[in-house]
Amino acid sequence: MIPFLFTPIGKYLALAAIALVLGTGLYWKIRSDAIAEEQARRQQIELERMRDAIRAGDAVNVDPERLRDKDRFSRD
Repeated sequence: MIPFLFTPIGKYLALAAIALVLGTGLYWKIRSDAIAEEQARRQQIELERMRDAIRAGDAVNVDPERLRDKDRFSRD
C-alpha cells in the first residue's frame, strides 16, 4: 500500500482522500454549529414568549370583589 502512494496516481488519490476527509469534517462542524445556533435561538424566543405571558398574567386584575361584576361577555 505504501509503495502505491509514491506513484503519481497514488499521490493524487491520497491528496483527494485527504481533501475529502477534510471537506466532510468541515461540513459536519459547520452543520452542527448551525443546529446549535438554531436551537439556542428557538430557546431564546420561547423564553421571551414565556416572560411576556408572565407579565401579561401579572397585569390581570384578579380582585375577588370583581367576580360578579358585569362584563362585555355577559348574556343577560
